[in-house]
Amino acid sequence: MGGTAPFNESQQRRILANAEYADKLLADIENILMGAEAGRLFRRHHPDVTPQQARLVRSSIAQFRRQLGRFLEAAQVDGAGGRPRFGALHSILVTLAFVRIAVQEMAPEHLRDYGGLAPEAEEALRGVTNQLESLVAALESELRSGTGADLEGRLARFGAGSDTAGLLRTLEKVIREADLTEFRPALQRLVEKLEAPTFELAVFGRVSSGKSSLLNRLLGMEVLPVGVTPVTAVPVRIQYGEEAGMTVYFAGGRVERLGVEQLPLFATEELNPANQREVLRLVVRVPSPILSNGLVFVDTPGLGSLATSGAAETLAYLPRCDLGLLLVTAVTPMNEEDLATLDLLERASTPSMVLLSKADLLNERDLERARVYTAGVLARELGREVPVAAVSVEEAHAGLLEEWQRTMLRPVLERHRELAAESLERKARALRASVAAALRGRLDGGRGRIPQAELERIEGALRRAAASLESSRREGMEMVDALRGQGRRVLELAAERIAKKRLWGDRAACAGELRTAALEVCSAAGEEVHHHLKQLCAVLSAAVEMARHVMRPGAEAEGQGLECTEVGALPVPGLDMLPEEVRLPKLAELPGAGSRIAAAALERRAGGAVWKTLEAYSRSLEAWMMRQLEALQERFDAEAGVFRAEIARLLSAGEVEAEHQARLEQWLEELERAEEAARTPPGGVAVTPVG
Repeated sequence: MGGTAPFNESQQRRILANAEYADKLLADIENILMGAEAGRLFRRHHPDVTPQQARLVRSSIAQFRRQLGRFLEAAQVDGAGGRPRFGALHSILVTLAFVRIAVQEMAPEHLRDYGGLAPEAEEALRGVTNQLESLVAALESELRSGTGADLEGRLARFGAGSDTAGLLRTLEKVIREADLTEFRPALQRLVEKLEAPTFELAVFGRVSSGKSSLLNRLLGMEVLPVGVTPVTAVPVRIQYGEEAGMTVYFAGGRVERLGVEQLPLFATEELNPANQREVLRLVVRVPSPILSNGLVFVDTPGLGSLATSGAAETLAYLPRCDLGLLLVTAVTPMNEEDLATLDLLERASTPSMVLLSKADLLNERDLERARVYTAGVLARELGREVPVAAVSVEEAHAGLLEEWQRTMLRPVLERHRELAAESLERKARALRASVAAALRGRLDGGRGRIPQAELERIEGALRRAAASLESSRREGMEMVDALRGQGRRVLELAAERIAKKRLWGDRAACAGELRTAALEVCSAAGEEVHHHLKQLCAVLSAAVEMARHVMRPGAEAEGQGLECTEVGALPVPGLDMLPEEVRLPKLAELPGAGSRIAAAALERRAGGAVWKTLEAYSRSLEAWMMRQLEALQERFDAEAGVFRAEIARLLSAGEVEAEHQARLEQWLEELERAEEAARTPPGGVAVTPVG
């Protein structure tokens, strides 16, 4: 059949489709013969094929394929020749998406049409669907991370003399060889800390306090936009990069990589008012020498600005930085918002400093007075000492900035690196202890150490905790949606106060009561959601602690933990859209008609603004809540996933074969030796990558 192809395009497609289908069916037969279904939960066949029959089938399949392949090649069928059309990784990810859908279809709401569900059955089902979805999500994340998932290769970059790196290499080897997949997320976090021991310095301050100008000066280049109006709509993270660039993370998962020159498009209130572009994170990379040793700057939206959604982002970021730097202009006294920022940093266990910016506006004597006065106010109002220094971005006053870096910033950085190294070693040893406990559980069959009923009790508690995550999402959304319908409540509350105080003719006072009512309603909804999340955190923490108490007596968490204090600060309600003055009709002053007439007038003159204000805060609160839930889910999975996998393994464990027992003992010995080598001597140096 040489020369011109004997079949047209449609005929080729039909031939190829049937050839592929036949090949797939033959592969199914091969899988049956090889026992590929042995790992399935639901088996379809029992092994009744004799060895002779198996050889005959394999031989015949090979002959079938050879003949089919020769025909397709000779017939010049397009797509023949065994050339794969899809990547295996892509197909796996697509299939996992269908697995996720199958799990979601198991949720209680999809079963109610088949009959009623007992509360305990619904709770168990929600728990297992949450657990299974988390496992699929973790696998997807690792597969999508590409080379980032190669922990063995990443750890190989560190020298043989790196003790903590050596322990992590041993952990990676044991986790991989012993098939302890549940420990990979914790190990990956430690590898990331080993690779990039960053120190996040976040700069806070009022609008026009000079945050962006100061950071540009420290970076030695003009990176951040500077202006007298609110210029930062979302926090901007600035870290080291060989080449300048910017990554923008949007709500919904979209990611764009752009040039740094486009930063104002996303980071300024003028071009991105109230973050209408729905930017979640901005990461800028620049080749600045000051960042080359792991220092990361974060420029935050100005507090007290009209960009109240930006202020909410700032407050939400507070607990995540390693050092908070509050800028106050040298000629402006501190206010309540400045003190509140420092108080929030203190509550988040984050050290802080105060910088008096624009110090060039004062002479040396007045500047020292301002510094002493500010330090005194802080000591009196906060009950503790906060370091205070004066700085300026003007070239003539460069010495002030250099002195602050030398005497205050560098000592903190050095101490942080020392503490970070100690923390990394401590967490690596805690992970080693957990991995060793899992191996010992296999070695002794587990149930000899922990009764089966106790294992099942812990498994049930973890499943119920996972179910509470799912129910909290729904209940939280109901709370947020309820806020959207509270416009009438805001108007009535404001009208009652206006009538009670008889503020009819005072337009500014009437608008003030409207703002106060809106703030109270928004704040009450926010506090309700916040309290709801704190309760959820307590439930998750209790379940994890119960599992740890039984499975790891006396051990500490090797992950981030589930401390309920980590539920971040609430976003701040924005009242910008509400009018500054509201005129009420004279009719409202009539006896008995005051609050009713006032409410109707408020609705006519400001109702739209009230509804928009509630909608804006609802969106902000919803986004904040979802971030908190995502963080709680991640921390819970990291802690609980280890115990769930170990419980399932112990409950299904049988007698350990002698060969496997020897392998388990060998892994335990390797872990023991690696931990001994990882004990950092006093004055030990930080681990550095090779090359």
